[in-house]
Amino acid sequence: MATTPAVYTVVQLAVPFWVRPHLATSDRTTMPIASGTHLGIQEEGKEIVVPLEEPGGWLTSEQTLDAAGQPASVPSSFADCLSPESGMPPREKVDGCVADLGKLGYRQQATHQPAGNFWTLQWAETAICLGVALGLVGFCAWWFRRRLN
Repeated sequence: MATTPAVYTVVQLAVPFWVRPHLATSDRTTMPIASGTHLGIQEEGKEIVVPLEEPGGWLTSEQTLDAAGQPASVPSSFADCLSPESGMPPREKVDGCVADLGKLGYRQQATHQPAGNFWTLQWAETAICLGVALGLVGFCAWWFRRRLN
């Protein structure tokens, strides 16, 4: 009984982060970075631009690509552009900085589970949990019989 909370915690952390993204086919979208697009750009762990979101969908990853299509971090000029010294309102500042990234050829690649995969993911996770439960029942029966003999 003491291991139950530990196993439950491990499963609750492992399934969303490492198992669920692989249970159904994800969609991958690459879009140009332009003013007014909804995309996520992070600088030193802080969200700078609003992420791409589909109602009911689940964003699994996003990545900034350079003009050659290779993964890249945004140039340091992007952080400088967002510095508070420019005096522009925040939304205008962000739009201008994002437009500059677009001119340099940067694109955003987003991988997401569409809303239509909801039940596929639910049934797959249910099957995994039932399989683990049946495995534990079998192990307990084996262990119990072994201890009785």
